[in-house]
Amino acid sequence: MNWLSKRFTFVIIPDANQTVQRFRLSGLVIILLPIVVLLLTLCAILFFLLLSRHASVTDTLKNQLAASALQYEQQLSDNENHISELQTNLVRLSEQAQAMENKMVEINALGSQLKQLAGIDTKSPVSISSLHTVEGGQGGEELPLQEEAGDDLYMQTSKHYAEVLQQMDAMIPQLQDTKKAVVAYQKILQITPTIWPTDSRKVTSLFGIRKDPFTGRATYHSGFDIGGNTGDPIYAAADGIVTISERDRVHGINVMIDHGRGVSTRYLHLHKNIAEVGDKVQKGEVIGELGSTGRSTGPHLHYEVSINGKNVDPVPYIKADRKEP
Repeated sequence: MNWLSKRFTFVIIPDANQTVQRFRLSGLVIILLPIVVLLLTLCAILFFLLLSRHASVTDTLKNQLAASALQYEQQLSDNENHISELQTNLVRLSEQAQAMENKMVEINALGSQLKQLAGIDTKSPVSISSLHTVEGGQGGEELPLQEEAGDDLYMQTSKHYAEVLQQMDAMIPQLQDTKKAVVAYQKILQITPTIWPTDSRKVTSLFGIRKDPFTGRATYHSGFDIGGNTGDPIYAAADGIVTISERDRVHGINVMIDHGRGVSTRYLHLHKNIAEVGDKVQKGEVIGELGSTGRSTGPHLHYEVSINGKNVDPVPYIKADRKEP
């Protein structure tokens, strides 16, 4: 190891005309100098590799960040579109709620009309909204829906549906009452003589004072006469029980039906009676055949309506034709 402590002289001769330069270095410096150069070179290489790796990682992160930003922008755009769609659906839902409310008003009005027909006192329905939209021209500037406006629309729509539900709850007992009244009205209508007792509509003599066809004198006619052909069917004008089914000199073959509530009908001058005393007959059921028996000038039906034993004009009671079974 003695040579490490020795000093070595290095001579540099630039040109013949210049001074020779000498450097004296110890053996240790001569050995350490290449090692230092090698270490510096290795450090430089390592730094370059680290810098390259850092640049690669940075580029990768930039690409990932750009991709994430693009994805977030797409999600944001999708969310905005979804929010816009929800707002549009909310507006459509609000329109449906308004339309439902208008329909409920119509149903209430119809229920009131049915109650009036059935004889139930009722008040006119009151609409929650005084105005409603109809089909027609529309326009205006397209402005974005603010969040507060969306909240207000949601609250209004929720209120509309709550009010409609309240109306529905209130309508159920009302409609049940209406149904009972209509059923009762139908029962009354069924025992009220409201249909033509014949297929013929040929009225030959009206109710009231007339000239007697036999004597020519002014007399009282207790019903009205409908001309027809012998054998034509005679129909019960309402539900009831047959109380008379007989033949006499004046009325000929005749049938009387008691409809209850003091109302009765009578059918005179029949060719044949089909219904017998005690029979329960239904409205429109055949009870006999048209004829010319008794005090009659030709084939016809003499039809009477009696209220509490008093004959009245049958014409105002006739409202409709017989329904085919």
